Formats: sequence, structure tokens, C-alpha cells
Amino acid sequence: MSTPHLSAPDTSGFFAALEQHLRTCRSKLHDLGVDAIARASRFLERSPRKIPMPDFVTGLLAVAPEIHLTLELVARVIGLAAHTTYTKQSLSERLSPNVEVFLAQVITALFGQLAHSLPCSQAFKPFTRVLVQDSTSKTLPKHLAELFPGAGNQHGQDYATLKIQWISDLKNSAVEHVSLSGFTRNDQAAAPDILAVARPGDLVLRDLGYFTSAVLAQLVKAFISFLSRYRHGVNLYDPKTGKPLNLRTLLKHSGSLDQEVLLGPERVAVRLVALPVPEEVANLRRHKAKTSAQQRHRSPPGPEHLFLMGWNLFVTNVSAAVWPPKTLVAVYRLRWRIEIIFKTWKSHLGLHQLNCRTPALLQLSVLTKLLFCALVCQLADLLELNCAPEQHVSLLRLGHILGQCACWFSATVLGISVKRWLELYLTDHVFYLTFWR
Repeated sequence: MSTPHLSAPDTSGFFAALEQHLRTCRSKLHDLGVDAIARASRFLERSPRKIPMPDFVTGLLAVAPEIHLTLELVARVIGLAAHTTYTKQSLSERLSPNVEVFLAQVITALFGQLAHSLPCSQAFKPFTRVLVQDSTSKTLPKHLAELFPGAGNQHGQDYATLKIQWISDLKNSAVEHVSLSGFTRNDQAAAPDILAVARPGDLVLRDLGYFTSAVLAQLVKAFISFLSRYRHGVNLYDPKTGKPLNLRTLLKHSGSLDQEVLLGPERVAVRLVALPVPEEVANLRRHKAKTSAQQRHRSPPGPEHLFLMGWNLFVTNVSAAVWPPKTLVAVYRLRWRIEIIFKTWKSHLGLHQLNCRTPALLQLSVLTKLLFCALVCQLADLLELNCAPEQHVSLLRLGHILGQCACWFSATVLGISVKRWLELYLTDHVFYLTFWR
């Protein structure tokens, strides 16, 4: 059987789309009211005397793909964006703790909905937005443990770990929320963050780490839909009698399950869907659970928990008329997109290359990288719109390519030629001085 021939993509059209989108970022910053965002976040408390806020952010975006960020380099590029000189001392004085709130809000404002949203699954049509929340962690030097505490260990040693929480709208290709914290603020603690973002008519997709029945109860009360895996050990009750349900007993007498139950101490009315997994998948889950418990010096999972690992267990408040069980499983798998995004950030976009000398530099480094990451995700969606039906854009590959084309990226954002960018870069960084005694 011959391999189907794919039509060659119009690479000139791709390049033009990328270049045009990067050039419009600067004008978008002027239209966003960045000064107002800076004042609302208390990053800017008086009118900027030298560097306008749109130029400040443009400089950060231009330098974002750089492997090693320094105050000197960032200040130089911000000055270039503002057509003036800007020293690293001035930038250092500007970096207050409020830079995190300011840049997080700029990310959510700048990388909003594309002009043409991607075609979405039919399953998403009933919902205004599809909010997916996830997180990633990065180990930091120990001197940052006070501000970004890690998990520690049995010997009382303190570790520093950065945790990035991220909420995006899968349906409209928009960033909705970004926050930084230590590892001790785990996903359970971050679960209520969704309440400040979600609105009636939205759908929330989150991993098991965010499962808390108290938050699900508030989502139901606010007319917000959700889909989550079920957490073992959370009580289930019969909605008619109010008596506890034995999930293991229910599943033993049925090949699958799809019924209304009450969940947790709040007695949240949800739909419980249980579908069996292949035996090899179940055995792999059991092996991993036992190994993990042993490595963490914890008790091994009990018989009931091991039995439930043979099932995919979901809770949702979306009716079966909207989502049959198979559709529900397919929708939940779409969370892979956020996991791929985080993998891309870590692998190709420099999220592992952070300046950790001071807390302020770390915050600036992380959020500058996130500016770049969010833009790459949006560019991937933009290119997808120019593809033939049988072609798709790989986020991993696009991230790798743009990470290798930092000179072109930076020059395009600043509105200068690559030659001019290289001249400036060579002048500042190639030469060193020799002092003779």
C-alpha cells in the first residue's frame, strides 16, 4: 500500500503569518492599556519618566527567547525598544515584588482570543469556554527556599522549588491565569483559583490533583460545568435514600456505570461514570501505585483501591444527553494539550534556564519565558489555520524552531532588521578589555 501524499505547505505563507503576528504584538501592547494594568497591579505608582510601559514589555518579549537573561541584557533591550538608554541599575530598582502580578496580567491580556478560533470538538459547543488548569515545577537553588519553599526531607533540609499554575481556555486559545508559588502550595491548595476565573456557561477540566468536593460544590452553585476523575476515598451517597454507596459492590455487578450520586460531605449532585480499562492497563497502574508507596515509605494501596484501578472513574455535572460515556472519556483526554505545552516549555523554550541569583530576577526570568511560551502556543494555533485539512502543527517542533531562531524573533518584535540586531549584540557582547600593568 502506497503512503498517502501530503500536499506541500505554503511555507512563505507560514512565515508571513508568523512575522505579521509578531509585528502586531507591539501595537497590541499600546492598545491594551499597559499603563493601567501596571497601576492596577501597583507595579507603576507614578507616570514613567523614561521608559513607557508598552516599551518595557516589548523589550521583555524581544529578549524572552535568550538562553541566559541578565539585568544588563534586559535593560539594554528595553532601552532599544524605547529608543533611549536604560541601565541595569534602573531596571533593578524597578523590579519590585509586584512585577509578578503585572506581567501575569499582561500575559492574560496580550494572549487572548485569536481572530479566528480553532475548530473545536462538537462536545465543546454547549460551553462558552473550556478552562484547563495544570501546573509544573522547577527545582531552584537553596538560597530561594524561604520565598519558594520545596518539600524538604526527613533530615530537615530545606529545598527550593518553583511551582507555576496555569489556566487556559482550550476552546478560544486564551491564557486566563498565571501564578507563581513555592511547592508547598500544591494543586489541592490551588484548586480554588478556578473560582476567580470561571463564569457561568464555562467547562472546567482538571487533573485529579485539584480534586476537592468543596470547590466542585461552588462550581455547581455558580452554574459552571466540570469534568474530573474521581478521587478514591471520597464518600458517595444515594440521592434517593442518602445512604452511603459501596462503589466496589456497584462495579462488581455491572460492566460499566453511569448514574447520579451525591459526592463528599457537601453532598454535591454529580454524575458518576465508570468504564473498565484493559487488564494490562490496570496491572500497570497497580504496579506503579505499589512502587510509589514503597519509595515514599507509605502503606501500600488496599484491596478496594487496587480493584478500582481497573476502572476509569469520572464525576461531572454534564448530562448524559450532552455527553455519552465515550464522549466524556474523549473530552478528558484533551487535557494532553496542556501537558504537551508544559513539555514544550521545559524542552525547547528555556523554562529550565532561569536566572536564580535573586528572587526579583527569578520572577522576571520566569514571567519573561512565559511571555515567550504563551506567544509560541498562539503562533501554533495561527499556523494551524493556514494548514491543509490533513496537516497539523506540532507545538513541540514549532517551539524548537523558534527557540533556535532567537535573533529573527527578537529583531521582528523590535521592528528592526536581523543585521541591526546582530550589530548591537556583537558590539555589546563579543569584545573584552585587557588591562596592562
